Amino acid sequence: MKNLIRSLFGASSQATPVRSAPAASRDNPATIQEGSENAIRRQLVQVLLRDVIRKHGIPPHWIDLQMLVVSSSSRGPGMYVRLVMKQWDDRLMNYAFALQNTLLADIVRVEPQASDWLHGISWQLEMADTCPYLTLPDKAFWLEPVKQAIPVAPVAPVAPVAQATPVAQPVQATAENDARQDLERLFFIRDQEISSAAGSHAPVGYEKTQPSPL
Repeated sequence: MKNLIRSLFGASSQATPVRSAPAASRDNPATIQEGSENAIRRQLVQVLLRDVIRKHGIPPHWIDLQMLVVSSSSRGPGMYVRLVMKQWDDRLMNYAFALQNTLLADIVRVEPQASDWLHGISWQLEMADTCPYLTLPDKAFWLEPVKQAIPVAPVAPVAPVAQATPVAQPVQATAENDARQDLERLFFIRDQEISSAAGSHAPVGYEKTQPSPL
């Protein structure tokens, strides 16, 4: 896991160990108690969602995250990621599917075993008074042809313009460092849990994750 973090984010920093929960809570797949596997997974998804929102300039208070523990007859116990949309905005609605796919790809990239416990991503709308559409339209509305937006070709600048250093650059660098440190801390905790439970030999299926070849 640590090697994967280094390959994704560069040099690593020293992580601080966190006291783990009792073994009974760590081994129970139906809990999200502090120190459990599900708690670490929730923190991982929170860090990755925050990173996606930051990189694409989405206001962070527009989306909340909930992690649900579920049990499927075909897949067994696992978790569902629920994205709660708190603010109405046409742009966010149009790109919700792209945001979902980006987050899912980041989860699988950082945690290759996510397919074993991540059952899916769902959405919940809690927009309160920010949504202007509070009632359904007449059925004739759905029969009207949808107006397709015509993409506008970008216009090349007449002359090159010197670009000033963005003011938000220090803030962006700080956010990237925070995300990197959070991920390092999460996987440090996970490595410690696996090592303490298995002694000198890690159980099959829980070996330290190695970075995938590019």
